[in-house]
Amino acid sequence: MNEATPGGDGADLGSAATGGPSASAPSPVRVRLAGEPFAGAARRIAAELAGETVASRLADADPSVWGPRAAGAPPRTGWTGLAARSRPLAGQVAALRERFAVAGAHRVLLVGTPDAVAAARVVAGTDPGGARLTALDSADPVQVAEALSGELAETVLVVADAAGTDPVVAAVTRVVAAAIAEEVGADALAARTVHLTEPGSPLDTPGDPGPVVVTLDADVPGRFGVLGPLGLVPAGLAGADVPAVLGDAVAAERSLAADDPDNPALLLAGALAAGRGSLLALRDAERSPALTGWLAPLLTAAGLTVVPVPPDEPVGAGPAPQEPTAPAGVVDVHADGTGPRPGPGQGAVRLDAGPGAAVVLWQAAAALAGRVLDTDPFAPAPPAPAEGPDPEPSFVDGGIAVHAGDWLPPGTRTVAGALDALAAVADGAPAVVSAWLDPESDASVAVLRGPLVARLGLPVAFGWAPACRSGDTGAPDVAVHCHLTGNGPGGDLPGSVGADTVPPGPGLDSLHAAQARAVIDDQRRRGRPVLRLHLTDRLAGLVTLARAVTSTQTSTEP
Repeated sequence: MNEATPGGDGADLGSAATGGPSASAPSPVRVRLAGEPFAGAARRIAAELAGETVASRLADADPSVWGPRAAGAPPRTGWTGLAARSRPLAGQVAALRERFAVAGAHRVLLVGTPDAVAAARVVAGTDPGGARLTALDSADPVQVAEALSGELAETVLVVADAAGTDPVVAAVTRVVAAAIAEEVGADALAARTVHLTEPGSPLDTPGDPGPVVVTLDADVPGRFGVLGPLGLVPAGLAGADVPAVLGDAVAAERSLAADDPDNPALLLAGALAAGRGSLLALRDAERSPALTGWLAPLLTAAGLTVVPVPPDEPVGAGPAPQEPTAPAGVVDVHADGTGPRPGPGQGAVRLDAGPGAAVVLWQAAAALAGRVLDTDPFAPAPPAPAEGPDPEPSFVDGGIAVHAGDWLPPGTRTVAGALDALAAVADGAPAVVSAWLDPESDASVAVLRGPLVARLGLPVAFGWAPACRSGDTGAPDVAVHCHLTGNGPGGDLPGSVGADTVPPGPGLDSLHAAQARAVIDDQRRRGRPVLRLHLTDRLAGLVTLARAVTSTQTSTEP
């Protein structure tokens, strides 16, 4: 990848959009391509998009960009130009943060949907000093208990739910709010509570002394809301530099409307579309976990197969390419402009941009890739938690209840055997491991990704659910799935607190399990092999899992 070559590898925003470098641009934005015939295919698609005036129409929020699909349920296009419209938020967030600081509240606790939490983490991740943001996007009782072990007397509560009806957000908010109110009193809690929601939702209830309500645009899909209140308010209250992020993003928005083949947004969209049928290896999972955590479901929803991996890990090819424009088995994706140059022999794309501009570029590219691939990048997140008890497991092995489908061979009685059977039905497709556990106390699970790659002989994507699954529903899916769930310690933490709480709601442990089952059921309905490993005892189950992953593979069950 030639760092010194402009033009064909992606011109900067100034030269692409205005004919020369822009002195006002915070930093140049460049898309770099490598590897033939991948790079050539990406440029051809970018030229086609330019010829169809897609960039200027997208800048005008024209839903016809997505063709016949727009005639049914028009795509929500409120995210275009969102950074410019959000500029007044910078002052509002600064004033709120000062107000809370005067009251002694310096810690921000966000309770929100997976898309909302992912958006806030992206903006918080732009702060090199580390914005002080604690976020909950699930009802996992372990994570909730850890969040409540912090400085409750110094906590600002932010609740992010566009519709205001998410049962997980409601249950977790009840528990968290009760704990904070017990520490500081009901009036003080109300004065330091912020609701991010659409007008008219059950959370749209401003009051004196609170909560403060910041309304969301219903025309902005959740995963495209990073540069609106979903991303900016929680992260800004936690200390992120909102004006800097917006300044960077607004400059990009102004420059990406050019119907020019060198437009970085079109080049990046062309690179994604040229990767159809290939495996996109996201190489920034270690350097930029928040960006990768948001980007992976964004690209998945656009119909792409992605695997977050370490920067130097060899990755095997994914499914066989389905189109002649996708010749590469693996495409390296460097999303944050850092890291080593991708080596020869496969496709590669790298984006050099500031944090706000990078969000603008990736959103536009994912949306336009959906146009080329005839997929719906705005598809809704997974369904609401599934009611009812857990089904009976296929078998139990060492503190792990194993749930599988008809693909599991009769007589399989060990976790190791179930993993081997999952690899056998994958037929070379990647395996996606979703851990519905606690990233802190269960951190050892993530370390098993490498041994899983060796055992399964497949590319393995690992993520902490539900965030890693939020872009999955509705998109083409070629992967096999493994979900790791677990009981909380000490029984089912109540999902409501106090005799006057209505409705009482299920316990958090039950609700968390139901949240996972909804995603699993959806994947099974779409015909994908799904393995669920439920840790009935987290400590014993983790030991069993580690032994199964690292044990010697055998062809028969003991």
